[in-house]
Amino acid sequence: MFSGLKHLFTLVFFLASSAPFLAQDPPSIKVRKSSNLAKVVLDNTTYKLVVMDRFGNPTEARILNYRLHIKLKRETKVFEGNSNFLTREMVNFLNGLNSATKIFFTELKAEEKEGHLTDLPDLIDTWFPDCSNCDKKRNRK
Repeated sequence: MFSGLKHLFTLVFFLASSAPFLAQDPPSIKVRKSSNLAKVVLDNTTYKLVVMDRFGNPTEARILNYRLHIKLKRETKVFEGNSNFLTREMVNFLNGLNSATKIFFTELKAEEKEGHLTDLPDLIDTWFPDCSNCDKKRNRK
């Protein structure tokens, strides 16, 4: 009699312990890949855009395309770029300016090491021309 009760108890224990395995699957965990790239900085000595990571370190990430907007007194000049270096046309235009002006880099897209494309935030900077280009009339004697 005790052996039948023992088997019944074992069967009940086995079914109770396997109940968690028969339950529904837990909801899946979604992992969002965060980019290591954070922003772009203009190096005005080499006329190059440098991509910075989220810790502030420069990276070798390649910039695929961007737009450069140069704010003039009455208009805004727009250039298209597709590498980390400014084009000769952009550099010549910037060096020909005779006063400080705001420049905007928009629609920045960079490629990480793994080949992932990353949209980067816009860069707003001020371009200061060489003093040799400044207005001579405005300078005090």
